[in-house]
Amino acid sequence: MDFPNFYHYNKLQKQRSIHNADLQLASDALMSKRDENITLLWLDENIDKELRDLFEQIHDSVIVSTDQETFLKTINGITDEKILVILSGQCSRSLAPLIHDNKQVYLIYIFCMNKADYEHLSKDLSKVRGIFTEYSHLFEGLQIELRSLVRQMTTFHLFDQKQVSLKDLTRESADFLWYQLLKDVLLAMPETVDSKIEMIDRFRIYYSSKNPTFLTKVDEFEQTYQSCDAICWYTKDSIVYRLVNQALRTEDIEALLAVRYYISDLCTCLKKECEKLKVQGLDVLTVYRGQFLPTEDIDKLQQSVGQLISANGFLSTTRSLIVAEIYAGPGNVIFEYVIDTHLNQNIIFADISEHSEMPHEEEVLFDLGTIFRVEKVYFDKSSGFWKVNLVAADETENLTNNFMRQRRDRMRMPSIELEFGFLLIEMGQYSKAISYFDNLIQQHQNDDIFKLNCYYSLAFSYSGNHQNVKAMQYATFAYKRCIELSSNTDKGDRMLSRLFDLLGSIHLERGETELASKYYYQSMNINPSDADNPEILALYHRTNAYICFSQGNYTQALDHFQKRLTIYEKWTTYDDRALAESHSSLGRTYLEIKHYEQAFEHLQITLELYKKSLPTHHSALSSTYRDLANICHCTKKYDLALEYYLKAEESAPTLKKFTDNSVLLSAHLCSLAGNCYLHKNENTLAEQYFRTSLALYEKCRSSVKGENLLIDIQWNMGVVFSRKREFYSALEHYKESLVLVERIMPDERIRIAELNDGIGVCYENIGQYDLCIEHAQKSLEIYEQCIPPDVEKLTDMHNTVARCYCMKHEYLLAIKHRKQSLFLEEQKVPRNVAQIAGLHTSIGWSYHLNGDYNSAIDYCIKSLHIFEKHELNDHVEYGNVLSTLGVIYFKMKDFERAFKFCSKSMEMI
Repeated sequence: MDFPNFYHYNKLQKQRSIHNADLQLASDALMSKRDENITLLWLDENIDKELRDLFEQIHDSVIVSTDQETFLKTINGITDEKILVILSGQCSRSLAPLIHDNKQVYLIYIFCMNKADYEHLSKDLSKVRGIFTEYSHLFEGLQIELRSLVRQMTTFHLFDQKQVSLKDLTRESADFLWYQLLKDVLLAMPETVDSKIEMIDRFRIYYSSKNPTFLTKVDEFEQTYQSCDAICWYTKDSIVYRLVNQALRTEDIEALLAVRYYISDLCTCLKKECEKLKVQGLDVLTVYRGQFLPTEDIDKLQQSVGQLISANGFLSTTRSLIVAEIYAGPGNVIFEYVIDTHLNQNIIFADISEHSEMPHEEEVLFDLGTIFRVEKVYFDKSSGFWKVNLVAADETENLTNNFMRQRRDRMRMPSIELEFGFLLIEMGQYSKAISYFDNLIQQHQNDDIFKLNCYYSLAFSYSGNHQNVKAMQYATFAYKRCIELSSNTDKGDRMLSRLFDLLGSIHLERGETELASKYYYQSMNINPSDADNPEILALYHRTNAYICFSQGNYTQALDHFQKRLTIYEKWTTYDDRALAESHSSLGRTYLEIKHYEQAFEHLQITLELYKKSLPTHHSALSSTYRDLANICHCTKKYDLALEYYLKAEESAPTLKKFTDNSVLLSAHLCSLAGNCYLHKNENTLAEQYFRTSLALYEKCRSSVKGENLLIDIQWNMGVVFSRKREFYSALEHYKESLVLVERIMPDERIRIAELNDGIGVCYENIGQYDLCIEHAQKSLEIYEQCIPPDVEKLTDMHNTVARCYCMKHEYLLAIKHRKQSLFLEEQKVPRNVAQIAGLHTSIGWSYHLNGDYNSAIDYCIKSLHIFEKHELNDHVEYGNVLSTLGVIYFKMKDFERAFKFCSKSMEMI
């Protein structure tokens, strides 16, 4: 954009000019980072209006504030971006310490008239990275920091080298290996003209929404790019660099698939450059990387000595320690990487300074996912930097290869394209797999066998997403195609067996047990000669277990599940995933029959196995956490239940576009968490979770069946508002729940009774006694039909009705229900004598209100005798009966006795 020659900035009678060149420098720095998650926040209470407007035009992520309150609200509202802060001198003394510990704040600059006045802040606060008095120096520093920040957004996976087998993997190690597998399969996919077109289309879509001015650069790339130029395009800090690194940094599978053409080219070019260096006789290479890290990340590195670390992208380093120190900034971290080319022959790197637009940086670029071992982490007092010493490592090669082989054996796909799709399924990315296989079918219309595999994979993916209608549709397509292409080969038999097994699973989830049984048995009968094959035997027991489970034969289901587990434990060729699924089946069966201890034991084993063998965000992990939470909820361990519910939500697959089923699952988890808070009497938190659950449910209620969840949400919201004594709101939610129960589950009589009970209590508290009696009577009718009768509930209902009749001055009806409550209370074993005595008092009080003082005295005296007989003279109800007798005798004008009982009552206070 065009700038005027300069603006004048006046402060304290001093004039400072901002020149065209300064503004152009700022514009270049900011415009180049428009598509990154970076916000520049500038606070100056006296900033010139024209200057503020100018900067807001330069970049939509530059926010200029002129008052501290707005500034603080803005900074606290940013949760997913890095923030670069520029403070005026007069604001910095109070605000720099206040915002310093905000995790989103990357650095703080101070722009002032006198640098010496603020130098103490840079000594005390590590994020104060510069104090400037001139615009040119400020913008030059800003440009360096922005470039550094973008390059530092590379994140790392840690891997414990002591984990010598797959069974010893930690959570982060499993993520690391899945990423390695994803990269391996991605780069093995064929490069075609279509893949290049797909990549360029992705660039256009991305930059048209982020920064349309870059579309001309996309055109330039399309017209001039050649595979041998991959390094040059990477060093340009160009459209390619941004999108590729963002895809790698965020591990966005769809974006990685779109840009794999370029990633493959860059890997190939780096390999060629690396060979050149080795030919030149390079023995040992030492390079550096300067990076600003928060304290918690430095602490984590200190605890990671001896472990392996891998960037989830291409790692940029420099031969120059000075350049690294500039990028690190004062007091932060310098990584020192040492590579012995003789010991680490598989490490790929290249000196790309001759290809770079900034050759003075002496950049050395490492291949995707290069692995190093952390040797030492310490603070170097002489330089003022934290130092992290690392050496190149090849130790994970065998383990990585074992992991790859196991997963590829498990996937068993005939082409790398199909293998990538099934990898998405293995990772629990069902929606992405559906999109991928849909596109793949269009590209292979003439390959019937390929389409057969795609149909099967789509059926499997839809089943994993609980979209059973679609799953059935594609499974049927696959079955028909399989029959059309049928042959006598074992391979064809295996596909039919897998299809029948999948159809059985789909029908079982739909509750169609007869059809499920039919398909399960067909899946086992295809190859009778395989009867002794461990895999077939395991499948046989799993199939029979599912059928028994669906029919309610839980003992037989447990027997088959246990035999399946024994097979997997005996045959070591099966990985942790198979063992985890077996323990999970046992745990869920025990949960169904309320054997909570055994269920918890098996599901804990399931969780540990899944954590070693699945990516962090996977539906199987999430469902296991949810099952553990349900067990803790049932055993009233609400704190632990909450912990598991929250982990279930955290480990659910991350989706760009949420399916209705995934939204419903989140709604269910929020409802369960709210229920835990309800049991803990933390009603405000309970209400928050129920509201969130209800909002999520409303997003998908038109396309999924979740009425049971809605019933629970509305019911529990009624309980929350009732506890908060907001009875009108409680009534609204109770009634919503009751309408749903009566419509979709009319046989759930106890639920209907309990909801009428809750509604009645609300009406009682707002003084609508007739409506309270109406709903309480409905509850009574249901409880009386229970076999055996629910004495506790019946007693409560009669007491509720009695209270309402008292308020209506219909005392004889009140007495009738009090006596019925007394009768029920006296039938209980063991008897609650205090409750029985209290009911005598209540009946006596009702007789007194009706003017029958003699009957009132009789019941109160009986109450008094019960308390004294059982030595309950310190019970609160004992004081109540004394005061009741005092009131009755007073009304009978027997003042001596009235005084006697009232005095005794006063003594108890």
